[in-house]
Amino acid sequence: MGVLRVLVVKELKDLLRDRKLLIGMILAPLLIYVAMGAVMSFSIRESMRAVEERVEKGVELGLMDLDKGPYSTLLRQFLERFMRARIVEVEPGPPSKVLRKLIAKRVPALLVVPRGFSRNISRGLRGFLEVYVEIGDLSISSMALAGVYSSIPERFSQYLSTIIISNSSSVNPVFAKDPVGGVSKALFAGSEVDMALLQSMMGQAFMLPIAPMLVVGYAASLAAMSIGVEKEEKTLEVLLSLPIGRRGIVLAKLTSSLAIAALSSVSMMVGLAYYISSVSTSIGGGFGTSIFGFVGPEGLAMFAAAVFLSVLLASTLGLYLGSFGEDVRSAQSMVGFVWIVATVPLYLAMFSDLALDPPQRLLAIASIPFTAPLMVLKALVSSRLLYAAVSMASELLVLILVILLLAKRFEGEKLLVGRGGARRRRWGTLLVKRRA
Repeated sequence: MGVLRVLVVKELKDLLRDRKLLIGMILAPLLIYVAMGAVMSFSIRESMRAVEERVEKGVELGLMDLDKGPYSTLLRQFLERFMRARIVEVEPGPPSKVLRKLIAKRVPALLVVPRGFSRNISRGLRGFLEVYVEIGDLSISSMALAGVYSSIPERFSQYLSTIIISNSSSVNPVFAKDPVGGVSKALFAGSEVDMALLQSMMGQAFMLPIAPMLVVGYAASLAAMSIGVEKEEKTLEVLLSLPIGRRGIVLAKLTSSLAIAALSSVSMMVGLAYYISSVSTSIGGGFGTSIFGFVGPEGLAMFAAAVFLSVLLASTLGLYLGSFGEDVRSAQSMVGFVWIVATVPLYLAMFSDLALDPPQRLLAIASIPFTAPLMVLKALVSSRLLYAAVSMASELLVLILVILLLAKRFEGEKLLVGRGGARRRRWGTLLVKRRA
């Protein structure tokens, strides 16, 4: 047991002595979750603050009163007094078309009071209201704001219940407890959908950053490992000594990264499509009622291109950072922080709201590398393609910069020794000079 303890202590010291390994394997997971927690906390807090500010100023609401009775008048008074609603009267018509006209006037919701609403309540029968809300983006802010409008029937029912109970003792208690019901519909990506379906799609959206994050992280790790193996087995030294142009070697590595990125993107798209289709089918829908179903084939192609660009950037970044390592272990530890670089922007993009957040903040988020997959998908469903273009252009510029740095890295001889080897060689030279 004494020998085993000595060996274990020796192995632990060897592992912990390597600072790159310490950072990449021990500190990186901690930093990832701390960063994710900070991003999610900030995003949720800002989302709720934006919704609260809009509610405090008073909600804007279109009202289609087909009843014209005393209880529809009471409903209007309730909205103006307790919800500080700014009501826009609209003419009767198809609710979806009327809501689109209201959206053009920056009014995001429509409340329909059907015929016979007051008559039913007067007879002790439950009345129903219809709420139509625009969902500008799959985000916490938009869903929370939609929840404010969707809660109007329930809040009015509670208000009316107190009036009925205080004015009459012979009324049916079941009716008196809940005299008004509601049906909520949402206008999302140009289509009318149920709120329950949107909540399911919101759950799908929470899973979307995970697949690109995994693919990006593994792509960077694989690229770093490949160049680490070449250094460790001295094949890179042999390759650089051959009469082959350095740019040709870089081009070959980039071409292989391009092929791997394409395969990874196709694999991820197939797996993600199956996952989303399975989830949608389990709740009675299908692929057409999923997030991908709303963007169409062209949108799927743009999303695949964004994933491909992110994976290619991760692979190229992995090659560049891995070139500073001396062996496989140090090369992989160099890219440990890529998980953080990929995770934080992806979740920041997911929690952003392209319909409610300030444009300056959205442009700043879109400019961060690795946000392209999420920003493209959100831009497609919210019809705000500027953010998709900015995100992909920013990622392309960073990719070109990393390629130039990689080409410059291959031009010198420091590539063969790595950063640590170059440092040890400098110290060795200084020692020789001192002895001389």
